[in-house]
Amino acid sequence: MIAAAPTAVAPEKSGFYERMVSKGRTPLYPDDILWNFEKFLVLWNFEKFFEKFLVGRDGQVVQRFSPDMTPEDPIVMESIKIALAK
Repeated sequence: MIAAAPTAVAPEKSGFYERMVSKGRTPLYPDDILWNFEKFLVLWNFEKFFEKFLVGRDGQVVQRFSPDMTPEDPIVMESIKIALAK
């Protein structure tokens, strides 16, 4: 995943940036561009398995697990144990 805006390298005088600006395609605020959009995607159904979320006592998501991880996976079990200890 990309945590920050990538550096774009374009041939000099390609005109791409100028065309985007001329069409009003520049962001007004830094948060207008979602660089890390994958963290918001949820795979609801993948071969009969679902994306899993571990929710803490405060109702906040502690961790999320991909559809191919079973609830019995050692990583999931350890995460649950740690969350319950808090």
